[in-house]
Amino acid sequence: MNRKDKKDQTKGFNKALVLFASILLLTGIGFLVRHLIFTHQYVTTNDAQIDQYVTPIASRIPGFIKEVRFEENQYVHQGDTLLIIDASEYQTKVDIAKAELQSSQRNAEVISKTANATANSISVQKARLEAAKVSVWQTQQDYSRFKKLYEADAATRQQYDNAKAAYDLALAQLHAMTEEYHSARLNTSKEKANELPAKANINIKKAARTNAQLFLSYAVVTAPYDGFVGKRTIQPGQFVKEGQTLANVVSEEKWIDANFRETQLEDLIEGTIVTIQVDAFPNLLFKGKIHSFSPASGSKFAVIPQDNATGNFVKIEQRIPVKIVFDARQDLKKLRGGMNVVIHAAHQS
Repeated sequence: MNRKDKKDQTKGFNKALVLFASILLLTGIGFLVRHLIFTHQYVTTNDAQIDQYVTPIASRIPGFIKEVRFEENQYVHQGDTLLIIDASEYQTKVDIAKAELQSSQRNAEVISKTANATANSISVQKARLEAAKVSVWQTQQDYSRFKKLYEADAATRQQYDNAKAAYDLALAQLHAMTEEYHSARLNTSKEKANELPAKANINIKKAARTNAQLFLSYAVVTAPYDGFVGKRTIQPGQFVKEGQTLANVVSEEKWIDANFRETQLEDLIEGTIVTIQVDAFPNLLFKGKIHSFSPASGSKFAVIPQDNATGNFVKIEQRIPVKIVFDARQDLKKLRGGMNVVIHAAHQS
């Protein structure tokens, strides 16, 4: 190859290199312009995750697991039975409470009947007392009359003594009837007073029965709402304590917890439409809107909040949690809580 051919080949290579560099430069400028336009139109954050309610189902009573009626990742409806705890002990307590209630009710019935019988006897005692008063008045009149006759020698001593004896007997009977009447009234008051504690005791026993039945109902553990049951860690025959977590139910409701930089908030308002990219499904796009803003930055809810009043101050840009809800018309079955997403929100300024 002569020198001229080499020179021409070098020129051709340089032209191709310049053309390739120009294409790269134009492509880079295009991407840069597109990025600038996109960032001018949208507020973006990749600090966002899908969230769901995860409700721990805890045991309200201690006992041995009798049945487990769910499998891992199973879909359950509200009210479905998840577990059954052996309730023999609690059923016995219910039976005892019912028996004590029946005993209290019967005792109250006896007290009530006794009080009513005593109250009825007062009427009889009162009638006898009135009769005794009439007898005293009548014998007193006879005694006074025979006394005057005796003093005037118009009646015999025996007639006078008989009249006085009849009067004294009537007085004694009146005194006895008065005592019996007051005693009957006192007994009635006592029996009536016993009715109140008896009725109160019935209410106590009813409350004890209700409480025993409530604890018995805790032996059946049900799903609080529609959703999916998480990992199964409980087996039949296992002893569980009060307050121990038996299962976790994950709700069907899904939303996004997005953390925007504080400098981005001026371009966002409630109701802003957003585009959602899920890392797990890069080819799928979801729609949503901003539901609400957190009342404080994420650091304010930390267990140990940042304290800038001590030591050297280093300014750190804060992030504000924002709740984003999905458009209800979308199929969200593939999405799971904890998945990472990227949020693109249109500028509102």
